[in-house]
Amino acid sequence: MRALPFAVIPAVLLLALLPQDPIEHAQMLQRAQQFARVHEPHQTLQALVGSWDIEVRTTAAGQKESNDRGTVVGKAILGGRYVVLNFQLSLQGGAIEGVQILGFDNLTQRYTSSWRDDLSTWAVECSGGAEEKDPRHLRLQGELADASSPTGRAFRLELDLPPKGATGAAEKVAMRLYDTVAGREVLTQEQAWKRR
Repeated sequence: MRALPFAVIPAVLLLALLPQDPIEHAQMLQRAQQFARVHEPHQTLQALVGSWDIEVRTTAAGQKESNDRGTVVGKAILGGRYVVLNFQLSLQGGAIEGVQILGFDNLTQRYTSSWRDDLSTWAVECSGGAEEKDPRHLRLQGELADASSPTGRAFRLELDLPPKGATGAAEKVAMRLYDTVAGREVLTQEQAWKRR
């Protein structure tokens, strides 16, 4: 017996799980289509599309503060459902390439982030919401794993998007990373982005 191609397996599983009742099937497909739509939170993330220069200030525990530079290019993918950010950074004397995918999950009503870089082989995931008073200020939380704590520790990412309709010098992004150090939350990195 010939094995199914990997890409076909999810479709076959989906068909097997679909209800046999045509009315229920149609309702489920309609709900799935509603959850797949692009909404205002997805459009909010489109402010990150384009090319940016970044200044990075890192304050690692027990080390001298470092100030570094880099670039990021943001692209909308999958019909505007996500923004993929390609980072080229020079941090503490070494070059780092990273990829971050930001989106909004219509099922959970949360913003999501997934980070990968060429200094590791694992992903760093976090999710959260926007502040009620300022929907362009995102606050995401997750677990940060690395060689010093492979099981992970709490971290927080805050992202300030440019004001709606901002152009030129007003198009700035601020990102802050908070890590857990000796059981306390500590600001370990700040990024200032300027549109190129």
